[in-house]
Amino acid sequence: MKRAFVSLFSGAGGLDIGLEQAGWRCVYASDIDRSAIDSLMENRGVQVAQSTSFLADALIEQRDVSTQSGAEILAKLGMRRGDLELLAGGPPCQAWSSAGRQLGFADPRGQVAQEFVRLAAELSPRWILMENVRGLLTARDQQGHPGGALHNLRAMLLEHGYQTDVRLLNAADFGVAQRRVRLFVVGFRSSDAPPWPTATHAQAPSPLDEGVGKWRTMREALSFGWPISELEVIRPSSRLLGRLEELKPGTGLKSPGKVESTRPGGHWGYTQGAFVCDLDRPARTVTASAQQDWLRDPHWGLRRLTPRECATLQSFPGTWRVPASIQAAYRLVGNAVPPDLGHAVGTSLFRAAVEPVAVQNDLQGLAPLPQRLRAAIEYTIKEEHRNGASRRLRSPKRANPETMPLW
Repeated sequence: MKRAFVSLFSGAGGLDIGLEQAGWRCVYASDIDRSAIDSLMENRGVQVAQSTSFLADALIEQRDVSTQSGAEILAKLGMRRGDLELLAGGPPCQAWSSAGRQLGFADPRGQVAQEFVRLAAELSPRWILMENVRGLLTARDQQGHPGGALHNLRAMLLEHGYQTDVRLLNAADFGVAQRRVRLFVVGFRSSDAPPWPTATHAQAPSPLDEGVGKWRTMREALSFGWPISELEVIRPSSRLLGRLEELKPGTGLKSPGKVESTRPGGHWGYTQGAFVCDLDRPARTVTASAQQDWLRDPHWGLRRLTPRECATLQSFPGTWRVPASIQAAYRLVGNAVPPDLGHAVGTSLFRAAVEPVAVQNDLQGLAPLPQRLRAAIEYTIKEEHRNGASRRLRSPKRANPETMPLW
């Protein structure tokens, strides 16, 4: 039996595809972006798994979450408060992203996360699944405390009866040919703590890790046999071409004459649009920009990754139709949750939905973050103390490092 979920901030539908592949059934999907809605409508009914057609039963609407109410959504679905199994979504990440200014709740785009919590309270689903960039882990609250933004979100959910569990998951660990680390928050009632998925791939799997394969590479994911039209090919300028041709695969230009190797999962330190892919490794994080990495194509030479290739590296199925607008395609694909990662998380949630859960949780206070995540916040606090401010601190207030809490 498929269980119903509501999708907010649906975008290209990457998370929705993964959840439906895991056995869930999307009954409602919304986004404020017209291009996203057009893409969802264009792909409705596309087969994404055996006996699974994408959004076949979903009501799709272009809506601003700040103008929506849980009662309105439930009325359209013929449901009552508490009937829904799962609310899923990824509020816009620019407010927390290292690629943005990291204004957090001071940015209107950061406030939509609070609207997500409000709708969760009004819908009262059994579970809540929220995805975001890993920058949310150390994002500051309005007092400038690293980790404070996530703490506040978790505290708001706790007020509505939801304990939360938080993880950083790398898409490459789940068979996606891309190093893409994202933060997932699962909200649940006291007796409904779901397990997290177990990695199926590793950069260097141990012989003891039975069934764990090596990270998938770009070469394994992409095929250079399909026809690419001249209109899809973006070549470097003659000035940039000479510099790019000197680069080894997996390196990029930081400044004229300086070459740096890639940092796992990151982009910092590079001139935008001046990185050459290493086809024998997973791709770097696919972004929402048209300034994608350069690829050495046997036929075309140096060219940018196409929207279809970006979709493939994001693990969208081959049946998924790429938006006609190149700019919209790059943006929607780059902002999406990789379906295979959504499938892994969705499978764990689905198993928890159909099997008894023995874990009991105390809702009197927030559960502590895993030690690895606490260490990341602690590092940020130490960096603040050492440097006086983080590399991208834009908060109106500068917190006192001596009094910063460790969430």
